[in-house]
Amino acid sequence: MKRILTTIILFAGLISASGQTNTLAPTPEKGGKAFNGYFNITDMGLLVGSTQNSHPAPFTFMTTNGYHISEQLSLGLGVGVEFLSGSYMPIVLDARYYIRKTGFSPFFSLNGGYALVLDDEGAGQYGYASDVYWPYPNYEPYKAKGGWLFNPGFGIRNMFGENFGIIFGVGYRVQRLYFAAGDQKKLMIDYNRLSVKLGIIFK
Repeated sequence: MKRILTTIILFAGLISASGQTNTLAPTPEKGGKAFNGYFNITDMGLLVGSTQNSHPAPFTFMTTNGYHISEQLSLGLGVGVEFLSGSYMPIVLDARYYIRKTGFSPFFSLNGGYALVLDDEGAGQYGYASDVYWPYPNYEPYKAKGGWLFNPGFGIRNMFGENFGIIFGVGYRVQRLYFAAGDQKKLMIDYNRLSVKLGIIFK
């Protein structure tokens, strides 16, 4: 955990230092192009959790296409891939509020949606459910069914020019995944993770 916190601090410091020296970012006050219209954010990172989990820090990747409703508020749709327990494809609605109208700005984010199952490999760790039918028990393996997710967070955007920049974000992921064995046996697993992501933004 200490290494993770050190990495977060270093990333934030680098972006902040770059933002303080970067005067190229477009702003309406400087006659540059305002933050409006279409954008794409593609980021990747880790979902950090307990070391007792089978996947203590699974990889996450997401690309979000969105639109600036105003210079400070944007909405988008994100699609990605994650490996919490097996492989999943999260589909989320993404909202961001940028505190400043400049290229370098802190922001608050909120996204939520549903994770679709890409493979069933992670379900095996939950074993089998059985219904006893005399004279032989009937065993069925648990299968992944996907589940909803919710992720508030905050971060920093730093534009290097009119159409390109980098973005760093930290959030708190709450995710519920469902598993089922047959028609009767159901299992629900909750994940609470620290999401740490670094990505690029295109306008």
